[in-house]
Amino acid sequence: MMNRRTKLSKWCSLALPLALVTGLIAGCGSGNRDASPSNSAVAGANESSSSGAGAESGGEKVELRFSWWGSQGRHDRTLQAIEQFEKLHPNITIKPEYSSWDGYWEKLSTQVAANNAPDVMQMSVLYIKEYAERGILADLKPHAGKELGVADLNADILANQGTVDGKLAGIPMADNASVLLINKGIFQQAGVEVPKLDSTWEEIFESARQLKTKLGGSVYGVFDSAPSLEAFMYYLFAEGDKMYDGNKLGYQDDNLKKWLQMWEDARKEELAPPANLTASFLPLSNADPNKDALLKGSVAIMGPTWIATLPAYENIMKNNVDMISYPRGQKTGSVLQTAMFLSASAKSKHPKEAAMFIDFLVNTEEAADILETERGLPENKKIREYLNPKFTDRDKKMITMLEHVSSIEPAWYDPGPKGAGEVTKLFEQIVQKQQFGQVTIDQAVSEFRVQADKVFEKNN
Repeated sequence: MMNRRTKLSKWCSLALPLALVTGLIAGCGSGNRDASPSNSAVAGANESSSSGAGAESGGEKVELRFSWWGSQGRHDRTLQAIEQFEKLHPNITIKPEYSSWDGYWEKLSTQVAANNAPDVMQMSVLYIKEYAERGILADLKPHAGKELGVADLNADILANQGTVDGKLAGIPMADNASVLLINKGIFQQAGVEVPKLDSTWEEIFESARQLKTKLGGSVYGVFDSAPSLEAFMYYLFAEGDKMYDGNKLGYQDDNLKKWLQMWEDARKEELAPPANLTASFLPLSNADPNKDALLKGSVAIMGPTWIATLPAYENIMKNNVDMISYPRGQKTGSVLQTAMFLSASAKSKHPKEAAMFIDFLVNTEEAADILETERGLPENKKIREYLNPKFTDRDKKMITMLEHVSSIEPAWYDPGPKGAGEVTKLFEQIVQKQQFGQVTIDQAVSEFRVQADKVFEKNN
């Protein structure tokens, strides 16, 4: 783990000597579009400028389905990128399928069960290991250096996160780091200073206490992230503990008790919203600024989320949003993560064209001109250099934050063993019962361990 962290820090500093590291995974939202692109196939074939050897697709009519999650801004840019790819390859039609984060995984799970997975799919570090081990994702190695360029991608990330059981299951698009988001407008209204960049949980709650004194019950200082297994994992890292140990849970139960008690105390003191109000907001994983507590002004501090959600929030909140690292304990709670991968279905009838499309999105200037930094820091170092003149003040803010987290010895995100997705939902369900007073903290701690162990035993 230290080796990969050290390598990423070194990679960032060498590839971008003048702080040219930018954003990461964008927020999640909802959207839709008819199955066929509005300008799907345009006459006059042009060869792709792909770095994967400029592979031609031939004249056969090919249809690929591409699925992704994201905000409306991501949807709009991706649809434009699809149209550009179709202009370059008029024999290939891309059918888009997109949704919010939660809707995405529910739909993908259903499609996989029905042997109807998309040809190309956006894949999270949360699930890539599980999907690859189940044989759902294609091995892209046969296309590497041919239809799919990998020479300008981070070899360490390809080997350690994109490769599962010796198979190249995903091509990384961007890197990211976990943060908390701040509604600066609320702090300005209250005349309270924004928390410092590397705060402890005690300092975060003290800021919330000051807001309550100034604003009364109209706003809560901190979003209650107690039911988020991701948030708890970062808390564990900050305390020098770990989430998993092989194919089972690895943390000390006392740390889960402390985590749940911390939030129970925050609710009692009205520093965090009551359980019924928290439940009315979208879960943190959706990260849709149009529908969550931070934008509505119900809370002043929200997270964990990712650096690359900043553009989606700034588009709406303008200069009223900022970010700080995830609260520290013995060390920082912020982690580094490969923001997302592009993967192909193992059952795709057109694996070559699927690889070509992935190559287009990751390795070409045509796609970069459209996508820019919406999906985050482009993994391809030549594309990063190409986009450098376009970096905005917001991009530079994201660059600075990623460099900061990379410099304070963060952990890497741990996706866990097979079944971790199910365990994540289990954690949310059990902690929500504790939030509503249906079980005690001790009962929640015991129930989660017993039930999680059963899930991992079933899956591994």
